[in-house]
Amino acid sequence: MKLQPVHVYAAFFAALAAACVPTGTPAPAVTLTLLPPVVNIMAQSPAPALSASESTPIPTQTPETPTPAATPTLEPYHPQVLSIHYAHSGDTLPVLARRFQVGGDLMRRANLDLPEVGFLAMGTAVTVPDVDLSETPPSFLIIPDGELVYGPGQRDLDLRVTVEAYKGGWLARIMAGNDALAPGWKVVQDAATAYSVNPRLLLALIEYQSGLVTGDTDSEDIAKYPLNVQKWKFAKLPNQLVWAAEQLNAGYYGWRHGHLSELTLADGKIYPLDPRLNAGTVAVYSFFSHLYSAALFEEVIAPSGFAATYRQLFGDPFDYEVAIIEPGLTQPALELPFEPGVVWNFTGGPHNGWRDSAPWAAVDFAPELPTSGCVESDDWVVASADGIITRIGLGLLAHTIGEAETELDGWTLVYVHLRVDRFKLRVGQSVQVGERLGQPSCDGGLETTGTHLHLARKYNGEWMPAGGQPAYVLSDWEVVGEHRAYQGKLVERSSRRSIDACACVNNNQISRPR
Repeated sequence: MKLQPVHVYAAFFAALAAACVPTGTPAPAVTLTLLPPVVNIMAQSPAPALSASESTPIPTQTPETPTPAATPTLEPYHPQVLSIHYAHSGDTLPVLARRFQVGGDLMRRANLDLPEVGFLAMGTAVTVPDVDLSETPPSFLIIPDGELVYGPGQRDLDLRVTVEAYKGGWLARIMAGNDALAPGWKVVQDAATAYSVNPRLLLALIEYQSGLVTGDTDSEDIAKYPLNVQKWKFAKLPNQLVWAAEQLNAGYYGWRHGHLSELTLADGKIYPLDPRLNAGTVAVYSFFSHLYSAALFEEVIAPSGFAATYRQLFGDPFDYEVAIIEPGLTQPALELPFEPGVVWNFTGGPHNGWRDSAPWAAVDFAPELPTSGCVESDDWVVASADGIITRIGLGLLAHTIGEAETELDGWTLVYVHLRVDRFKLRVGQSVQVGERLGQPSCDGGLETTGTHLHLARKYNGEWMPAGGQPAYVLSDWEVVGEHRAYQGKLVERSSRRSIDACACVNNNQISRPR
């Protein structure tokens, strides 16, 4: 297909606006006045998650192909001082090296029998060289990773039944919402689904902060801030849950991907993180770190603190621990989400999967348009894989990959800014790779300045980093992340050609082979 000049200019100007707009960080600290004792809210930005067909007929940048270097044989390293760490689900040697502040080469040489970059089996013994933690007891683990992620551990959870079992509880009797009202349990369910955060964890946080799962209140102020986050922007249950989910995910994925080593508490003190912690526990730390000074924070994270409330509601969470990420996990085959031969623009590299939440799980594509902004497109978004539709909402469709019927198990694709109202798609319907799902738009729950598609992946409920492991590959094009949101490249594996993600150039065009 030969591109005409008018198409090139159209792609350029349309691409200027075709990207999700990251919203700002939370406003400056304010003082809490509800139970528990008062402290300040402080914002911590989520850390980025970084990585590791036929030729398309459109121009791309062609870097020089480097000559592969010979792989040196690594000599085993036998340190005189060492510690043994038992891997949590999703751990890798490079991430553990960063957590323990050990050189990556030394960590690799001390563990030559383990995968160099792949995921480790839960419980794998890892040698940590030149680190002696024998006299430092490990920190208490609050929840396993499977109790942060909305995944396999919640297959049998009926949230409505769980909430309504507490008939005298505030959450069971209220209707809440910003626009339309919904029962309290449904508001929690919606937040849990959007952010892929375990609804049990959200209930336990409400109970610990205000007692409003099992109890009631006549106080308008307490009911306005059930998670005790007193900031007008986050008033009312839905907004409290948004704040909570974003702080939880910031801690979970920051730790998961090795970008977090300490937290700043509400009184400004720095709290270093024990490298033996798991991501689920750090997620809970992250939530409370914004709300409590040092002395109160220590009370919260102790066995008699938040963990006791969790056990009171749901039992010991480690009794039903599940592994979220298995060794050897790879992404199934995915196609670019548009029809063969149709030119689109790669406008956004790795960035937040949902709203302001970590990790950088999504990439953006925009169709060719005659003008910039939120304009209608005649191009189609198509399914990148076979699967079953799990959700349809305003500007959103999600489907599994393969035969799984829920987003709690296996792989899921989330398409945002997708106009689906013209089509008779329904939850539970099977889709085939290449099947039309809708058209790109500005619709949906994420801010945007132009018509485009936002595409993210999940596995067992965990957001998978774009530009990270497992590699995000669409029709032989692999996503490569950089150090800033929305930046990055698509690299064609077969030819090593690459195109840059940008809403400011006209050489970011791509199409599926016919």
